[in-house]
Amino acid sequence: MAYYSLTGNTEKMAEGVAEGVKRVSGAIPHVRKVDEVSQQDLETADAIALGCPTYYANIPGRMKVVIDDWSWKMKVDFTDKVGGAFATGGGQVGGKEHAVVSLVMFMLSNRMIVAGPLYQNDKTGSVWGEVGAAAMTGPLDPGVSEAELDSARRLGERVARLALKLTPPHPSQHAGS
Repeated sequence: MAYYSLTGNTEKMAEGVAEGVKRVSGAIPHVRKVDEVSQQDLETADAIALGCPTYYANIPGRMKVVIDDWSWKMKVDFTDKVGGAFATGGGQVGGKEHAVVSLVMFMLSNRMIVAGPLYQNDKTGSVWGEVGAAAMTGPLDPGVSEAELDSARRLGERVARLALKLTPPHPSQHAGS
């Protein structure tokens, strides 16, 4: 998972996503700041969750430059890797969903398979998914709440489950190796 964070809120959400990944037997999270992710990290990852704060209802310029470089300069092949996205932002409608969708569009444009967290209504049994996870971190609701961390954990768990289902075993995972 790769994230961009200035105040620590997005980093806290990234840690929540990692906790969700750890809920899945056989899945191992690797959490990195977006500008510390190597080409090898990207090429060997079965799944990639991306997260960032929302700046003026969009992803920060630094995040955009780095992920563009993954495709244009590093020429990473993201085909069929599983992806998920999360964002933080100060306001109730400050653009967090747009930032998540921008990250998802990056993934889809790079041929990834994208998933969001799943939820279930205990009273009716209905199940639904969301496009990603988000946290409101401004003056009206400072920090990252337990409910927002729950969405991050659900995202991590779903992305990890799908990655394990869709990724053939690595040679080192074969019995007798």
